[in-house]
Amino acid sequence: MNKEFLSRIGLFSVAAIWGSGFVATKIALNSGITPYAMLTIRFLGAFLIIFSLLKIKKTKITKDEIKIGSFAGIFLFFAFAFQTVGLLYTTSSKNAFITGANVIFVPFIYWMFTRKKPSLIIYLSSFLCFLGIGILSIENNFSINYGDFLTFICAIFFGIHIVVLGSKINNHNPLNINCFQMLSAGILGLIGNILFENFSIFNINFTFEQGSALSYLIIFNTLLCYIIQTISQKYLEPSKVSLILTTEMVFGSIFSIIILNDPLTLKTFMGGFFIFISIFLAETNISLKKKKEPNF
Repeated sequence: MNKEFLSRIGLFSVAAIWGSGFVATKIALNSGITPYAMLTIRFLGAFLIIFSLLKIKKTKITKDEIKIGSFAGIFLFFAFAFQTVGLLYTTSSKNAFITGANVIFVPFIYWMFTRKKPSLIIYLSSFLCFLGIGILSIENNFSINYGDFLTFICAIFFGIHIVVLGSKINNHNPLNINCFQMLSAGILGLIGNILFENFSIFNINFTFEQGSALSYLIIFNTLLCYIIQTISQKYLEPSKVSLILTTEMVFGSIFSIIILNDPLTLKTFMGGFFIFISIFLAETNISLKKKKEPNF
């Protein structure tokens, strides 16, 4: 099996685990852990584990890898900050669907970096995606749900993170880069906890429920998933990575409905349907473009 195929399999596994992470995050928030405290524990915990592994293996870390990881970690933090705070005000299934919309933003962000203009079908996909988000988020009085709005911002930052990481990683060690993006995001989380949550991280008396949810988020959703994503981005272009990872919204919605009993209303179904169709059209467009490219 070639590296591109293995990368695809790895990313689908990441999407499934991330889908379950919406449930774990909601459980942790409902148990009383504040958003920035959770992000601090999640990212710094992952950093300590990866850094320990690198030290044991005596892996050489370059200055470029530290810079790339630290820079990517800024966008990763803001993506998770908006997502996690947004989850306080919306359902886990809606949070998953709207987060998945990051795929629509990637071609436009990539355009800003490379000057490669998106195709017309991407514009159609974007329209359908925004229509789906509107159906999910707009309330009966035509106001936008606050949690859904924050999640929408998070999707933009996830798109930026994917493009930045994909454009900078090149031949660098993915584990080294992942290590320092965890550190960067964790430090920003701690700053957020100090500024907005009065150092609540030092007053947490962990229950079994909280400890289990956080352990799952650190080991699986953060440590394992971002190692796989960072490695996979060496062999797949950013748009492909984003498209595969958007299947997390399907997994997230399924897990939310089954475990958290999120309601499957007509509004949720229709909104999710338009977002899914928009992603399908975007993926079809990329596949067709790939087939038309000459092989040398």
